[in-house]
Amino acid sequence: MNNISEIITENMRRVAVVGHVHPDGDCVGSVMGIVHYLTDNYKDLTVTPYLEALTDDICFMTQGIDVREDDGAGEDYDLVISSDVSDLGRIGAGKAAFMEALDKHRTVCIDHHVSNPLFADVNHVEPKASSASEVAAGLMELDKISLAAATCLYTGIIHDSGVFRFDSTSPRTLRIAADLIEKGVPFALIIQDSISNEPIRQLQMFAHVLNSGVLYEDERIFVGRAPKVLQTEMGLNQRQLGSVVMYLNYIKEADVVLFMYENDDGTWKGSLRSKTEVDVAAIAAEFGGGGHKKAAGFTVNADVLEDTECKVRQLVKEAVNA
Repeated sequence: MNNISEIITENMRRVAVVGHVHPDGDCVGSVMGIVHYLTDNYKDLTVTPYLEALTDDICFMTQGIDVREDDGAGEDYDLVISSDVSDLGRIGAGKAAFMEALDKHRTVCIDHHVSNPLFADVNHVEPKASSASEVAAGLMELDKISLAAATCLYTGIIHDSGVFRFDSTSPRTLRIAADLIEKGVPFALIIQDSISNEPIRQLQMFAHVLNSGVLYEDERIFVGRAPKVLQTEMGLNQRQLGSVVMYLNYIKEADVVLFMYENDDGTWKGSLRSKTEVDVAAIAAEFGGGGHKKAAGFTVNADVLEDTECKVRQLVKEAVNA
């Protein structure tokens, strides 16, 4: 697929766009960018976004838009597009609508995860792209991208590229971002409000994890934890923990960071980040997870938490010494 217009036919009337569970900036940016683009350029289409509840820093992208948080069961869409979703199990709101459309061969996947198994009827996956928002923008005609669409796409790109710091940033990433800025995107304000401002409780959580965690110098890895009792004590939910691993990744003495935090059901989510050639997606895959080379995740049961941390340390050590 070279252009998003290739998947829109004359007889289509109802389209849905879905993202992944716990949507982040890139998920929301790409989903809403697609929604705006289709709504702006196909007047006969009714386009419905499905997204789970959003954190305060990224909810501005859905202002004035009717966003559904349910699973969409019973809906009959002409097409359902997933964006930034790495596999079927990761679809959040709108999953039932996607599955029903999949049975009728009416699905499209737009993504950038190298682990994506190509689960839709039409798949456009660019593993080397900085973000799903970059992929989506590349499928659009520049002169047809509105300011609203550009704002969402730009926000998605900066969130997943670390404001162009991660090595997934390419010349193409910067060219697309520049084109979007030319639409009038308030780029400085977006960076300040959605990335640079952190509530004090989240910074306190980072400080606690940093102080209670362990730096394993031989393995070049830092390991930190946030049990549920600590999250409750600090008044934070899991959605508000995303910035912790980002700050931990600033530790000079660690090539890799492992941040483990407890889920509501007692399982533990592991978030991995890498600053070197250590492929954390490959490490996450050892525990049934996945993601990108420099950012990946997985989930394990509480009874194997200690063993998991030990195995991750060993895998990182082997990768560092390879």
